[in-house]
Amino acid sequence: MRSDFPPLAIRIWMHKLKKGVALPPATLEKCLVTKMSAEAATLSVANACERGILVPRTEGTRSKRVSLAFCQKLNSLSIPGNDPYCYECHLPGVLKECPSCIRSFHENCQRKEPEKPNYCVPSDKGQPYRLPQNESDKEAENNPSEEFTQSPTPEPLLDHNSNISQGHVTSDTPDFLKHENLEWDDDVFFVSERKGARQRKQANVKDEQHPNLDSDTSSELEYCTRCRLLKMASLHNPPQLDKQELACLLKYSWGIHHSWLTTDVSKYMAKNWNDRDRALVKRILFKTKILGLADIERSIAAKKYRYLTEFLMDLLDLQHNIAVFFGPKSVEYTATKWLLRDVTHDIREIRRCPDCFRYSHEANLSSLWFAKPCLQRHELVFAKQTGSPPWPAKVISVSKRKPIKYDVRFFGGSHSRALISERDIIPIESDIQSHIKPKNSKALSSALRELQCHMILSHYSASQFGFHADPAIAENLIQVALSHCNESSETPQWTKKRKLNSSTTEATSANSPVPNRVLPARRCSIAFRSEALQESRSSYADSVTYQNLASEIIQANEELVKCQSELAIMRQKLDAVKRKRWCHLCLEEAAFDCCFSASYCSGDCQRRDKRRHQTNCCNSF
Repeated sequence: MRSDFPPLAIRIWMHKLKKGVALPPATLEKCLVTKMSAEAATLSVANACERGILVPRTEGTRSKRVSLAFCQKLNSLSIPGNDPYCYECHLPGVLKECPSCIRSFHENCQRKEPEKPNYCVPSDKGQPYRLPQNESDKEAENNPSEEFTQSPTPEPLLDHNSNISQGHVTSDTPDFLKHENLEWDDDVFFVSERKGARQRKQANVKDEQHPNLDSDTSSELEYCTRCRLLKMASLHNPPQLDKQELACLLKYSWGIHHSWLTTDVSKYMAKNWNDRDRALVKRILFKTKILGLADIERSIAAKKYRYLTEFLMDLLDLQHNIAVFFGPKSVEYTATKWLLRDVTHDIREIRRCPDCFRYSHEANLSSLWFAKPCLQRHELVFAKQTGSPPWPAKVISVSKRKPIKYDVRFFGGSHSRALISERDIIPIESDIQSHIKPKNSKALSSALRELQCHMILSHYSASQFGFHADPAIAENLIQVALSHCNESSETPQWTKKRKLNSSTTEATSANSPVPNRVLPARRCSIAFRSEALQESRSSYADSVTYQNLASEIIQANEELVKCQSELAIMRQKLDAVKRKRWCHLCLEEAAFDCCFSASYCSGDCQRRDKRRHQTNCCNSF
């Protein structure tokens, strides 16, 4: 019976019993009727008295009326060793204790996948796309009677940062955008490796028996969700992502999504109760630190997090504290579901490509942010959608399920994302000049120009556009590539000359009453065609020469920047060496000076060199 005490009763009673006030049991039961049944309210008061949380107090010596108040002796309260509330459903009951920490959970509430919640999160609030209808890890046979109903959602719009897939397809949803799939496969194979095209040979690699990282074994289910996440933190973190860059990415995500929560446990208690009442509530309800929004923000600013999973673990602690304090059916707890939904989506995007996530949030720094190369290679393709020509795009990921779908992000415009069928994907080999046509729309021409700029910048090292790179150097490289794209997209010279000749002929015929018949029309057209063909060949040769020269200049510029950085490092080392003192005997770094002309690293060297140095020592006179 003592384990069935509802935690939200403490917050409700504290508003009535703060500063040591005592009230009759009937009044305390009446306060809980809006949150639970009358029988449960009576049982809660009895359980609180049994645990010593509420103590009786008589009003005067002659009065037989008994009132209840909070126990003011904190040390006398019997507090269990582990968390008395489930880490998943946040309710009391028969709990299983985690071997590694003080958290507890119901065996039926434990998640099979630690990063997937066992509750449903509708995504028609604050999100233009829908999540799967049921994200529960429980199988259908375990919950045959449980059904999740959702209000109808309007037709989803394409979100340029969304992670979308084909799970739970409905007939009303477009083919290129259905639902967000939490089991999206991040493995990317390239279009040139499709069956029937160029394909790599399968390497004969020794089959080592690695543990299955996606499915938890029975031994792993003995631990709480937080401990299981901590074990996999380093494996699920993107490579070459240090604490400084991670703090920057988390700052972008937290700055957008923290507005879901308007209050937390710390803010609520500081606003309504004094220090003694806060200490009483903390001792009764919480076994861990009461984490608040300000604490998470300070951890991000102090670069505390080493892994993405550590940030997610703090958010789970925040959610647990809010659910215990406000109740699992409160508005505050529902807001934490929206917060974790959006933050988990950002974590998946960071794991796919940290550079893409950072570039998209720094779009105000450069208009061609999408043209910057990433440390992780993205294949370039032309993706075909209904009602539009083949559009240049980057491949973000590819599903391995049938039918194969490509998650692509388009060049130009708002850089939206979509799922494209395999048959509508065209690989980009090298030359894209055939796709640059005068009849192209303005949007397609802009996308092709951005693609050209990206292909030029891909020749540089991705570290020059990384987090620790100089933004001025990166912007200069973008401007160089952009100027080359503008020159390559200009109209050929023979086309301009043809237009000029035609305009001159029209002007001459308008001013002269007699038509010019020096050459027959057919001979003139043949001569003009041969001249135009010869000029086009020469212009094509000039363009090839220019491209080769531009690539050599880019390579030379890259080598120059590298040499300059090495020279600067060498100068710093040389200056540091000049400022050091060296032993007069063994030429190691000196620790003390004997005189103005000699220094030694130890007393032993000084004694060994005494006879040779004594004649020149300044201190011997």
